[in-house]
Amino acid sequence: MSAEEGKVERAVQLLPAWFTARMMQDSWHFGVLMSDGTCIYIETILEVHQAADGSLWLDVQLSEETPFAQEPHPRHLTSPTSRTKASINAAHVMAVFETADT
Repeated sequence: MSAEEGKVERAVQLLPAWFTARMMQDSWHFGVLMSDGTCIYIETILEVHQAADGSLWLDVQLSEETPFAQEPHPRHLTSPTSRTKASINAAHVMAVFETADT
């Protein structure tokens, strides 16, 4: 098993949702709907970590574009700079979806 495959397998054990393996093995257009109604646009999940308190964190690559909006929207979050890595507390994720057709 490669290191990448091991990383995905561990992540799926921590977060056994359909999107975990899919979003770790592809760079695409995904939306992550948060509990406050904000939609974070990402390209991929880089890692899934479990903190000492048991909480799960998703290290992600943020998208630099908002797929649906012509203008910025206060509830649509993309990378505001060229530094596109971020961490998301999985407890606040309400839904995950693709934002482009394949």
